Amino acid sequence: MKLSLYLGTYRNVKVFIHWTFSLLLLWIVISNVRMGAPAVDIAWTIGFVLTLFFCVTLHEFGHALAAQRFGISTKDITLLPIGGLARLEKLPEDPKQELWVAIAGPLVNIGIFLVLTIILSITGFNLEQLNMEELKINANTFVLFVASANLILALFNLLPAFPMDGGRVLRAFLAIRLPRAKATQIAGTIGQMIAIVFVFYGLFNNPILVFIGIFIFLGAAAEVSHTTQESILKGFKVKDAMMMNFQLVGFDAPLSKAIEKLLGSQATHFVVVKDDVAVGTLSKDEIIRGLQAGNENTHVGSVANQSPLKIETEEDLDEAWRKMATQNQKVVFVIENGHFLAILDQENISEFILVKSALLK
Repeated sequence: MKLSLYLGTYRNVKVFIHWTFSLLLLWIVISNVRMGAPAVDIAWTIGFVLTLFFCVTLHEFGHALAAQRFGISTKDITLLPIGGLARLEKLPEDPKQELWVAIAGPLVNIGIFLVLTIILSITGFNLEQLNMEELKINANTFVLFVASANLILALFNLLPAFPMDGGRVLRAFLAIRLPRAKATQIAGTIGQMIAIVFVFYGLFNNPILVFIGIFIFLGAAAEVSHTTQESILKGFKVKDAMMMNFQLVGFDAPLSKAIEKLLGSQATHFVVVKDDVAVGTLSKDEIIRGLQAGNENTHVGSVANQSPLKIETEEDLDEAWRKMATQNQKVVFVIENGHFLAILDQENISEFILVKSALLK
C-alpha cells in the first residue's frame, strides 16, 4: 500500500501503518515539550499511544477473523492516526453473519478491558487513592489508562450510527426482518439524528464533537447510498451493463494517437490491441502519467494496464461492481467462453444505476 509501512502478516491479513501516524507521535512529543513535560512522561505517553493502537489492531483483527469464518477474506489492515481500517472483501449479506463480524471488534476491546481490570484487581490497585486532578500516565497508572481506553473504544464503536460498528449491528438486527436496503436506510437515519445531536451539543460545549458529528453524518449518508446502489444492481448480470462499443488503440502506437481519441470523443478508457488481440486497457489517468514521465511519442504499451481484471458475462452485476471497487479497477474486460467480448467501467455502472433508479420511481 502506498505511503504505508508494512508491519507483517497474520492469518493472510497484511498490516500496514500509514506514514501520517508519525505525525501523531511528533505532535505528542512537540506539544509535551512545549508544556515542559519531563522526558519520562513523554515516553510513557508515547508508550500508551503505541499500546492503544496495538489494541486497535486487535479490534480490526476481530472483524477480519470473524469474516474469515464466513469465507470472506480481508485484504489488509491499515493503522491511521484516527484509528484502524480493515478492508474486507465484502460484508456478509446474511444479517446474522454481519452481526458477528460487526460486533467482533468491540468485543475484543471489551475482552481486553475485562482482562486488564482483573489484573488491576489482583495487583491490589486502588482507584480511590489516586488524585484524579493530577492523574497522568506512569508505571502505576499505565494499565488503568489502557483498560479505560479500551472501554471507551468499545462504547464509541457501538454507537448505533454508520460508519461505526454499532451502525452495522443495528442494520443487521433490522435486516433479519426487513430488506437490507430498507434496514440500511433506517439505521442511516438514526445515525444521522445522532450526528445532528453531536454537532449541536458540540457547538456549545466541545468542538471535537462537531467534527465527530459531521464524520458520522457523512458516513451514514455514504453507507445508505452504497447499499441502495447495490440493491438496484441485484438481479442483473454483467451482460446487462457491458459496453460493446469502445475505442481501440494500438499497443505500439504513440500516446499522441490515444490523446487524439481522448480529445475527439467522450471515451476515457480504451482497449489496447496487439495483432488484433485485446491485451490491456488504457485510461485517461494512465495517459496523463505517461505524458508526465515521457512525451507524446511514448508507446501506449509502456503505460497501459496489461493485466486487466476479467469478469464473465453471466457474473452477477453487483458482485462485479463490488469486485471492481475492492481491487480499485475502473475498467475491466468482459469475457465470454474464454474470449474478450466487451468492457465494463464504473462510470457506465453508475449510469446504469441512475437509469434503473429512475424507472423504479
